[in-house]
Amino acid sequence: MATEATLRRALRALPGVRASDSMFKQDTAYWVNGKEIAHLESATQLSVRLTRREITARRDQLTAAGDALRRRAPSSDWVVVDFSTRSGYALAVELAGRAAAIHAALPGQAAAAPPTGSRLASLRRFH
Repeated sequence: MATEATLRRALRALPGVRASDSMFKQDTAYWVNGKEIAHLESATQLSVRLTRREITARRDQLTAAGDALRRRAPSSDWVVVDFSTRSGYALAVELAGRAAAIHAALPGQAAAAPPTGSRLASLRRFH
């Protein structure tokens, strides 16, 4: 069984990912180019911002994941992955890596930093 600590290390190791405060909850989240791409929902569930386009493109794979995965809402950019099994853990890391690639800065552009201070507080008011 994958642990929360193992998953957190794997997320921090993904290219372009930075750990910083979440805009959705009082916990660490994982950011790429100023976008929160993942955060833990619980000790065994990871929310990943894939985008609706990516979710649609991966519909068959995500459907096959069954209980390991659910969409937050039909129009949501986010999916929730149960990483308590080996296959769920592998899916969580794969999808977080894809989210990192989707939200990465364009070549030649500097990546935006995660928001902090008053900017983060402002984002939290809307979530």
